[in-house]
Amino acid sequence: MATERKTYEPNAVLRWLYKRFFAHISVDERWSQAMEDAAKRGIPVYVMRSISFLDFLCLDFLTKQFALPLIQFVNDLGLWILEPFGKGRRRLRFRRQIPEDKALRATVTDGASALLFLRRPPRIGRVKRGGKELEVDLIRTLIQAQRSLEQPILLVPQTFVWTKLPAQGQRSLWDFMFGPREWPGRVRVFIQFVLNYRNALLRTGDPFDLQGFLARNPNVPDDRLADRVRYALLTRIERERTLVVGPEKKTRSRLADEILRSPRIRPQTEAEAHRMGKTVAQVEAQARKELARLGADQDHVVLRWVHAILHRVWHRIYDGIEIDQEGIERVRDAARKGPLVLLPSHKSHVDYLVLSDVLYGHDISPPLIAAGDNLAFWPLGAVLRRCGAFFIRRSFRGKKLYAALVSAYIRKLLAEQFNIEFFLEGGRSRTGKLLPPKFGLLSMVVDGVLQLPSRYVQFVPISIGYERIIEGRSYVDELTGGEKQQESIGGLLRTPQVLRSKYGRLYVQFGEVLPFDRALEETVGTNADTDDLTSAQRRALVQRIAHQVVHQINRVTVVTPASIVATALLTQTGAGHRRDLLLRRIELLAECLAGQGARFARSLRAESGQIRSETVEEALRLFMDGRLVTRADADDDEAVFVVPDERRIALEYYKNNTLHFFVSPALIAVAVSEGGIGGRSIEQAKARVGAFSRLLKYEFMFRADATFDAIFDDALGGMLARKELVRDGDTLRRHDGPGGERLDLYVDLVRTYFESYRLAMRGAELLVEGAMSKKEWTKRTLAIGQRMYLAGEIERRESVAKPRLENALRALHDMHLVHFDAETVEQGAELGDPKAFRARAPEFLAFT
Repeated sequence: MATERKTYEPNAVLRWLYKRFFAHISVDERWSQAMEDAAKRGIPVYVMRSISFLDFLCLDFLTKQFALPLIQFVNDLGLWILEPFGKGRRRLRFRRQIPEDKALRATVTDGASALLFLRRPPRIGRVKRGGKELEVDLIRTLIQAQRSLEQPILLVPQTFVWTKLPAQGQRSLWDFMFGPREWPGRVRVFIQFVLNYRNALLRTGDPFDLQGFLARNPNVPDDRLADRVRYALLTRIERERTLVVGPEKKTRSRLADEILRSPRIRPQTEAEAHRMGKTVAQVEAQARKELARLGADQDHVVLRWVHAILHRVWHRIYDGIEIDQEGIERVRDAARKGPLVLLPSHKSHVDYLVLSDVLYGHDISPPLIAAGDNLAFWPLGAVLRRCGAFFIRRSFRGKKLYAALVSAYIRKLLAEQFNIEFFLEGGRSRTGKLLPPKFGLLSMVVDGVLQLPSRYVQFVPISIGYERIIEGRSYVDELTGGEKQQESIGGLLRTPQVLRSKYGRLYVQFGEVLPFDRALEETVGTNADTDDLTSAQRRALVQRIAHQVVHQINRVTVVTPASIVATALLTQTGAGHRRDLLLRRIELLAECLAGQGARFARSLRAESGQIRSETVEEALRLFMDGRLVTRADADDDEAVFVVPDERRIALEYYKNNTLHFFVSPALIAVAVSEGGIGGRSIEQAKARVGAFSRLLKYEFMFRADATFDAIFDDALGGMLARKELVRDGDTLRRHDGPGGERLDLYVDLVRTYFESYRLAMRGAELLVEGAMSKKEWTKRTLAIGQRMYLAGEIERRESVAKPRLENALRALHDMHLVHFDAETVEQGAELGDPKAFRARAPEFLAFT
């Protein structure tokens, strides 16, 4: 529809007043379109929760500003009020002149719009009949009017949010003096307006079709119908308010009381008292202390200040934040249905702040965040706790009561309708790839949801990506064998160094929302009794959710300029890279990624699909500022970019951000390339890829919703369609056309992983000497890797990395070549003679 909207033009005095106050109100993007659609479909009636003259004036102003259906009736204000802007006819009917029910019926019968307040204070909206006071039910009036109208009456919930402070569980002195937040007095309304008019919001809910409702309930009495309609409207209004401000806030002590009184915790405290030889009261006192250290204390005043500070910080250190707006709307719609479990990727400590800040900035109540107790140090811990963090110990081993308290706390949050957030990976990824999911907290969430069958809980996969990571230097130290640095006050004191640097752009992307009920149905069927799930079924459910979330995070991860430039630099041979050849490889990578359905950063590709050369230059400058890349002196056209050997491992972090898009075709490319010019049979290639995928299962997470055969066939079909491979009967070989060039690129992308695993197999030979500590084995194996690199046995310096050795050790353990526990590693049953073992390497590896 392309109708021209009229713009309201008040007189000079009112123009100043409305520009000074009402013009600051943030309007729900859906609002004007929803009201226009409602006016086309039928007779729109604005519905609000509680009587407020201020809300009426604001809504009246906005309807004129957006040229929407005007309010011709409003109930219970009890005043002679002319057209507020000095035009038109009188719009409010004086109740002693025309009863409200008759005035409302006349308004909707004429096809005009009305504003209906649902909740009224005592003695308002009552009439005397037969000497008795009876409440005038205007919803029932609308029901009766609807029966005589052909057009549907559409009740559209509206709510003004004047403050983001949630309702408190206990009444304060302020509430007693000036009225509670849900029924404020005039003084409180005025103060809230003066303090918050710049941040006020108008939110709208889904329209309620009264005609359709009556058709679905033909034999229900009008009074019961009115009650149902009123309840549905109040629920939708409250849902919109809660979406912004969050559920009612309870004190930590009150939450602790309710948790400790729960029938699931009481037996645990009694068992702990018996085991420790203490009284139940003593154990409860200790449990209360644990809950005090655990619990979040989200403070929306602190959130507002932190949001203002972070807004400056983000724009100081980043060139911008690219947010998936469609994803934000999916999250908003999901939050209307019930609590969310937000599951972002975890690459930086910035993750703890960025997601909450993005949601707060988009008027969605920030979640409560599970954080490791290593971040609870002062003063950061106090700030994070008031931003919504709750702190959990890294290990629950030997602490049954503590584990039960954490589980009960999470269950309580979900029951109270709080959104919660935690990192499925457990810790930060030092390599740029997603870490394998940890199931502990997710298991607690699943158990909690199973005990709350009435709650509609949904899981939201989220990818948080960075052009350049703040912790890059410390990650390189850890990758090359250094010890992990504990967070401390020293880390905060280095903040000025961060603020003086530039880190490119930050990206927040949202995957498809996964309802818990759907995951449950896919795992155990539609008729399963959730109370009788076996431990194996629960485990399968947890794993299914985890793998679907990981798959969604990988799918929506953005291809950033940094990731594609780093990949191009690391997959080209030679010490230096000419600009023109580098751009050609970037274009080739972009073609491959587009074929995989990857998302690209908006700044990376033009509308034509071509890579923007200026964005590539920005990424190169970013790497040069970080001393990851140097440039040889030359004219722009002849510029040569060099990656110092000692910086390759830092650059690989950014290459790994999007490596998951290439894994399946890359393993097929390696298998086919091993066959030489003649290629390989499909069965041989499949068997080889199967061996590779088993070997590298701790490096890459493959789809959990398909079999190996299905994944192989899907990847192979894509490579044949893109003319990267050609099929001659049962044989696969490289395509002779331009697409065949991509096979070399695919092979180069995973070469370092095979080199790392070859190094791990060489390190396994050390165990013939006897068992040793894992720390010593890692140190000696890394030293072997340095010698292999210098001798040319390993081509890529980044192949000598601690995390890949740790993953390779797990793979060798599965093959019974080594055996290890938490502290030591020793020779496995299948290791045998070192020379014979080395000769077996081609059974497992490529490039040997």
